[in-house]
Amino acid sequence: MLVTDTLIVTPGPTEIPHRILLAMARRTTNPDLDPEFFRRYDEARSMLAEMLGTKRSNIIIWVGEAMSGLEAAIANLVRSGDKVAVLSNGIFGDAFADLVTAYGGTPPIIHRVEYTKILDPDKVISFLRGGEARDARVVTMVHCETPSGTLNGLKELARAVKSEGKLLIVDAVSSIGGVEIDVKWGGVDILIGGSQKVLNLPSGLTILAVSDEAWEAMERVNYRGGFYLNIRLWRDVVEKMEFPYTHSEPLINGLLESLIMIREEGLNNVYMRHRAVAQGVVRAVEAMNLRLVPESEVFSSPTVTAFYVPNGLSDIKVIETARKYGGVFIAGSWGGH
Repeated sequence: MLVTDTLIVTPGPTEIPHRILLAMARRTTNPDLDPEFFRRYDEARSMLAEMLGTKRSNIIIWVGEAMSGLEAAIANLVRSGDKVAVLSNGIFGDAFADLVTAYGGTPPIIHRVEYTKILDPDKVISFLRGGEARDARVVTMVHCETPSGTLNGLKELARAVKSEGKLLIVDAVSSIGGVEIDVKWGGVDILIGGSQKVLNLPSGLTILAVSDEAWEAMERVNYRGGFYLNIRLWRDVVEKMEFPYTHSEPLINGLLESLIMIREEGLNNVYMRHRAVAQGVVRAVEAMNLRLVPESEVFSSPTVTAFYVPNGLSDIKVIETARKYGGVFIAGSWGGH
């Protein structure tokens, strides 16, 4: 029997709850001029700051898919000729290396492990103390590698990087809102999140948590490559009541509703729910005699579960069958994972 209603359980974009859809459908005014919009924007910043363990003034929410935040972090912290150390256990970790090259850094120094594994803090310290990595100003990493469903230990890795006195950029696009994150763990300097994954919004918002040290470093770098990705332009937008460009009122309304829903449930309860659901999915995968991509279940992220398709089947066929007959929209993987 064909199923006509589809439940979206892809890593992102994800299913949008009815409350968030209604919030985005509210009548809009003019976000450039309306003081009420600045109040709602600032309320969303305050709730994100509480979630991420930082100050409200260090939170930026701008219009643009999360990739804009990843690119901006490199553009604003990396000067021509700078050395950057890239920690990678997957395709999005490797993508940071491409951004470093695009913005004039020297060929990035990469510490790469198999995509079925997670980064080891002790090995990261050894890497940062040896060879060219010793001279790197900036280190990049991915918290949750979506294609392989692995979750790196951010707390331990942040401490390892900071013990070597380097700036840390973290891609948390697939983990923000579903996994505990405190940017003060050892010191995360720019953390990037997106709207279309755990936060259950359409694509279109980037969330940036910027440390005081990163603000100071950006002043020294003095990015002049353009306007749209200049993070410094966003530092005092609420105080000035002036955005660098017109914001998206429907998306901010939706984000605020999402954060209110998280607060109502309780942040720790949200994290426990994600872990419980992930464990249920893993048990279902095992019951079907399928194999997880991560070498160990303890490497698996609570927000993404990745498994190998059975021999003789393509991921496209599995996706089509699940959607057509089960009403569930799952995702394939990228980059040979």
